[in-house]
Amino acid sequence: MSPVAVVVALSAVVSLATAVLAWRRRGLARSATPLAVGLVAAAAWAGAAAAMHAGLPTAVQDRLVLVQYAGITGVVLCYRLFVDAVTGHRGRPRRVAALAVEPVLLLSLLVADPWLHLVHAEVTYVGDPAVRTPVPGPAFWAHTVYSYAVLAWSAADLVRLRRSATGPLRRQTTTMLLAMAAPVAFNAVSISVPAPYLPVDITPPAFVVTGVLFTVAVVRHELLRLVPVARSLVVDTVTDAVLVVDAADRVVDLNPAARALHPGADGEVVGVPLAEVAGPVLAAAVGDDEGETVVALEDGRSLDVRTRWIRDERGDLVGRVVVARDVTGVLAQQRALEDANAQLRAHVETIDRLRADLAEEAARDPLTGLRNRRRFVDDLAGRLTAALAAGQPLSLVLLDVDHFKAVNDTHGHAAGDAVLVAVAGELRRHARAEDVVRYGGEEFVVLLPRLDAAAAAERADELRRACAGLDVRAGTGGEAVEVTVSAGVATAPEHGGTPDELLLAADRALYAAKAGGRDRVASAG
Repeated sequence: MSPVAVVVALSAVVSLATAVLAWRRRGLARSATPLAVGLVAAAAWAGAAAAMHAGLPTAVQDRLVLVQYAGITGVVLCYRLFVDAVTGHRGRPRRVAALAVEPVLLLSLLVADPWLHLVHAEVTYVGDPAVRTPVPGPAFWAHTVYSYAVLAWSAADLVRLRRSATGPLRRQTTTMLLAMAAPVAFNAVSISVPAPYLPVDITPPAFVVTGVLFTVAVVRHELLRLVPVARSLVVDTVTDAVLVVDAADRVVDLNPAARALHPGADGEVVGVPLAEVAGPVLAAAVGDDEGETVVALEDGRSLDVRTRWIRDERGDLVGRVVVARDVTGVLAQQRALEDANAQLRAHVETIDRLRADLAEEAARDPLTGLRNRRRFVDDLAGRLTAALAAGQPLSLVLLDVDHFKAVNDTHGHAAGDAVLVAVAGELRRHARAEDVVRYGGEEFVVLLPRLDAAAAAERADELRRACAGLDVRAGTGGEAVEVTVSAGVATAPEHGGTPDELLLAADRALYAAKAGGRDRVASAG
């Protein structure tokens, strides 16, 4: 939306605010009622004109034309009735009815305009976003002449009133005459200047000015009280700090929230450099570009600062609007939320670690610390598949402690446990920890990756000899326990291509070793 369109939109807000003030005076002055209605009509006109530059669909813009012209005709009618009330006429029903004929006729023609083309001879949509740009038709010019005639008639009545008035009434009438001149001048400019140079109808703000000055007259020249009240409805009640600075970074206007940013800036601040009014940190954050940033003030507060350019009709930069919002509490909440999220993530990571530890503990034999059979079977399938895919052998040694039952029966279960722990430790010293498994009871499994059957048999015999050299003592007397193991060796792929096939082959080889006298190694045939 162009700056001119923004001004038109703001004029609609000011018009509505002034209408409220005028309506509140209706009990003191009979002219206040038509004035308030006329200000509402001016707001509708200005609002519709500004909305057409807000990127709305063309169909919506076509409908807004009715709102626009209802506001136009309403302004002319109500301002005429206002002058009637000021000059002593009672607004006789016949006169009101006669004045209403033209608005009703114009709006009727406007409804039928897509077929008759009397109000607008042609309608195009220009720009991106598209803006409705009509070419005036005969009914439009007739309406314009009629409106000028009504305004001239009203001005003539005010001139006659001024000639006979004195004192405050004369000053009030002078104010109203000046107000009548504004829309005529602005409308002449709006009609005569081509659309590319003045894309928005600037007549509505002029009628808003007229309404405001009329209201001044109604409230006996209370301009200095009325206008700030209307402005306060737009800016002063906003909790965000709003500052307007010129091209030289001097403060042009500010609201109370902006004044509170820098308590050291006392007294009149208009014309004072921005850094002195808002502080050097905020002034540095404003910079020379449009945008948004968050700055930290010296007192610990944080501000979200948004800067927008103000340009004149030629596009030259004339100043900036700075809006600063205190986001200290919001940022504190964000930081608290981030800390809470970090703590939650830490808790989740701790839980994951504990879950992994529990899973690892569940997969290990509590006596020897070796992986148990359940974990081993799952792991063997994956390692066997990988070895076969790589074309590499994978050997498996199944070991069994000889005469283990006799150890338990002779020396006790504590001695049997000591034998299992000693064998597990010896196997772990001669092989990788992940390759040694307690398969169950007195049986152990050792995986030998990348070793063929012959090499695996040699390694199995090394393990057998290492276990035979263990020194295990039983009981308080330290009686020596003889430890020997038998081993069966199977190799993939020649002895099996699945875990079950490989284990079965190794088990048969182990059985052969035991049948051959124990304390020996046998390979699968």
